[in-house]
Amino acid sequence: MHLNIPQPLNRLVNFLIEIKSYILAAASLVMAFVFFLVVILRYLFEADLFAYEEWVLMIAFWVYFLGGAMGSYHNTHVKADFLLSLIDNIKTKWIVVNCTIFIEALVGLVLCYWGWLMLDEEISAYPNWQRTTGLDLPFFIPKLGIFLGFILMTFYTSLHLYSGLRDGPTKEWESDEAPPHI
Repeated sequence: MHLNIPQPLNRLVNFLIEIKSYILAAASLVMAFVFFLVVILRYLFEADLFAYEEWVLMIAFWVYFLGGAMGSYHNTHVKADFLLSLIDNIKTKWIVVNCTIFIEALVGLVLCYWGWLMLDEEISAYPNWQRTTGLDLPFFIPKLGIFLGFILMTFYTSLHLYSGLRDGPTKEWESDEAPPHI
């Protein structure tokens, strides 16, 4: 992956990636264990794990949005960029990719704003937060994961834009940032 950013910022990014990796791994293991436990309880002991859906769903929100941020960092998120496979000129590819990343960053900023509005609504309602029915867990928990995911996705997208604009259309950039020909 081609990401040419200043060293102090690179250390912060590496730290964030490492923390997210541990959180995602732990959360995925917890979810897998819970589903395994639910199957064992339900089909072997004919019992149920009370309201597990509530807290597993909250973990799933965090996994989904932190995973989306990880995809933004590694530039492996889902894209519909068939047009680039038709372009042979590296400079034209560079322009198209950076315009696309710029639009993606703008959309990310809008989503960050909406995420903040969603989170601010929860914070301002304290102590009367919306809560789940079974375990009385606050909705603030998954909403925080959504907001942080949007922030990190936009941050990483902006880093890709900065790096692409800084280095220009090089062969290294093309091999890492532009998709291969079909």
